[in-house]
Amino acid sequence: MFPLALLTRAATRPLSAQLPSLARAVSLPRATASFATAATKTATRASASSSSTPKPKRAASKKAAGSSTKKAATKKPKAAPKKKAPKKEPKLKPWQARGADGKLLPLPSATKPTLRSTFIIYMAERLPTFMNKPEFSKPSARSDKPVLDIIKASKQIGEEWKSLPASDKKKYEDIHEKEKAEYTKALAHWKASLTPEDIRRQNAYISAQRKKGIKGTALLRDPAKPKRPNSAFFEYLAELRAQDSTGASATEIARKGGEKWKSMSPSSRAPYEQKAAGALEQYKKDLDDYVRAKEAQL
Repeated sequence: MFPLALLTRAATRPLSAQLPSLARAVSLPRATASFATAATKTATRASASSSSTPKPKRAASKKAAGSSTKKAATKKPKAAPKKKAPKKEPKLKPWQARGADGKLLPLPSATKPTLRSTFIIYMAERLPTFMNKPEFSKPSARSDKPVLDIIKASKQIGEEWKSLPASDKKKYEDIHEKEKAEYTKALAHWKASLTPEDIRRQNAYISAQRKKGIKGTALLRDPAKPKRPNSAFFEYLAELRAQDSTGASATEIARKGGEKWKSMSPSSRAPYEQKAAGALEQYKKDLDDYVRAKEAQL
């Protein structure tokens, strides 16, 4: 529709003069529509641009996802747990050795025969008589029953032994002598059964005990090793002991023999010196053979 003012004005003016105004009137709505269309396009572009703003954030999230994927890809795998090293066996001492089963072997002295003294024989006979005497008992550590106090009983038996007459002691001395003969045989058999390794181990233990101040045990001697022979003087003493019929002690024979040896002439000493020299020469040969045999075993 056209505005009322334009129509009134057109009615009073010629047609030729009215054409420009009518053209402008007709084009006004088109301009308005064009403006509205342009405004709509501008708003659409603005809306589109505003809606496309978060796109960089998506790119950032993709980038973050990519970096986390990269980190996950470069993450090193966990190392396998280390196996515990096997426990080292303690170093054996010079006198120790293991058997085929891996257990420690006892020292050779564990099987060495023993010899009871006369007092020990007497005490072994007397101890049972103290079993039922309350004054020689003490509480047991494992039960409520009293047990024999060995220390107290041993002291009492020792006092008895001191006051025992010699005639009564003879009984135990005879038992001791009988056991001594059996012990001598058993000891010789034990020494003969020892191997060179047994002797080495036992002597290593004895040497270690001596370093601690514990004495009283002699080193073992290898039965296969040649024994050093007597000197000329000891050859003479051996002859004196064999000829003695008085029952003198070895100490008394040695004292008297020493006095006689000092006063003997060189010609009287010669037989003993020759015997000792010959025995020494044989000993050296036997010792050389022994050493060679030992070296061959190594």
